[in-house]
Amino acid sequence: MSMIKAIVFDFSRVLLFAKDPSYLGDLNPLHRQLSENNPDYPFFDNFYLNQELLDWLRLIHGAKLYIFTSGNIQNAPAIRPMLDNIFTHVYSAETMHLSKSDPAAYSKLCSILNRSPQDVLFIDDSKKNIAAAKQAGLQTLLFSNTAKLIKVLQMLK
Repeated sequence: MSMIKAIVFDFSRVLLFAKDPSYLGDLNPLHRQLSENNPDYPFFDNFYLNQELLDWLRLIHGAKLYIFTSGNIQNAPAIRPMLDNIFTHVYSAETMHLSKSDPAAYSKLCSILNRSPQDVLFIDDSKKNIAAAKQAGLQTLLFSNTAKLIKVLQMLK
């Protein structure tokens, strides 16, 4: 991997997970459904943050850290302050009217970040999003588990 100047993380199923391990759907629609019924629903009764990864990311110096996610669950009041302490900015493909499965979304993101695609590492759990980012020229890493991710990120330091 060439010099990484920015690391961009997907949010759902990299940094945030459903508490119910049998829930296989997308997290944004679940959050939307829960908050429609009760805007102040107990967020952490339904979701949990990847605290091990977040704690490790607090120690990173050098590369800027960003989130590029599909929807808006990251704006939940229960978690947004925790993210703002670690990540330079959080971008939503939905808000930007982009699709994370389209390489143009990653070209646009790199333009916003003022970074060459080859200087950006994108981490996601979706193979189609990884393929789109790779097609746009970003360095990519398919998330499978936290221990493996931290091991790779340690090699970048």
